[in-house]
Amino acid sequence: MTKALYIGYFTGVAGQSIGLFYIGDGVLAGVDVATMQYDGSYSTKPDGSLEGVVEYVLPAGTALITGAPTGVAPTRVVVKLNLPADFSDGRVINIETPLGPVNARFEKIKDILS
Repeated sequence: MTKALYIGYFTGVAGQSIGLFYIGDGVLAGVDVATMQYDGSYSTKPDGSLEGVVEYVLPAGTALITGAPTGVAPTRVVVKLNLPADFSDGRVINIETPLGPVNARFEKIKDILS
């Protein structure tokens, strides 16, 4: 998979969000408008899909797009991630998180050259 920057548009039952992500060389890293930082890894399967894990920390008292309440202290969340090959083709992808489902759509912004 080519290293690239992606913009992610996210929708849940209680709102919307947007984030910027680097995906390449088995690394997934990003940040969203709620200041959550994402850190993950993935492997590319033979069919071109991506399978991995991403972690992020929810700041205390943050309003979540899933509508789930946050705690009084920062909380680490781990999400298994499965993205189809060509995940940035405009399709909506359902991501199941421990705090509820999120619909995501990704657009490639720019390839990153080595």
